[in-house]
Amino acid sequence: MRRLARLTLVAAAVATPMLAAPASASTDAAMARGMAQAGRACLKASELKNAAIVGEPILFSDATGKTAILVTGRWRPAHMRNARATMLCLYDRSTRRAETQEALRWTVAAR
Repeated sequence: MRRLARLTLVAAAVATPMLAAPASASTDAAMARGMAQAGRACLKASELKNAAIVGEPILFSDATGKTAILVTGRWRPAHMRNARATMLCLYDRSTRRAETQEALRWTVAAR
């Protein structure tokens, strides 16, 4: 009986890390999908030509549920004469909505 109990404990110890690996991979994949969705929403919300994400997104805690993304590109209106623009985007992870505001004099430091 004791031998069976030991074998059960050994089997459980070996199986536990194996069960955790798929969950981690699933979480990583879900995180990547969420970040891609936030990026697309911010690029669209910026309404800039040639919009691109610069720097790394900043994920706030689940208490606020926001992700901040910096987007650069060129203004579309003719009177802006294709000037460069930088927009700060706040993406709400629960509603999946993005809102942007111009971020004057914000830049990303070179690494």
